[in-house]
Amino acid sequence: MTRPDFRPLSIVPMGVTLSGFLSATYVLCLLAALVLPPQGMRSVLEAVIPGFVWLTATSAVLGLLWAVFIGWYIAVLFVPIRNFAFRRFA
Repeated sequence: MTRPDFRPLSIVPMGVTLSGFLSATYVLCLLAALVLPPQGMRSVLEAVIPGFVWLTATSAVLGLLWAVFIGWYIAVLFVPIRNFAFRRFA
């Protein structure tokens, strides 16, 4: 990519996109855990999400909040690093 083609990314669209993607993935994992054998996904979700207890409304909301938080965390870290790298090395 040449310097005139550089378009910096913005944190807000990236945060919204990543949060939506991770939230949708989390909901699909919950649905899969209801259909598939109980120990597989259940143990993964309990290990990955702090405070997650299997199949309670509070845990479902907690998992969604973690998905949104992680999406914004990645966006806040990734976008400035990517923009800096493209300005510096492109």
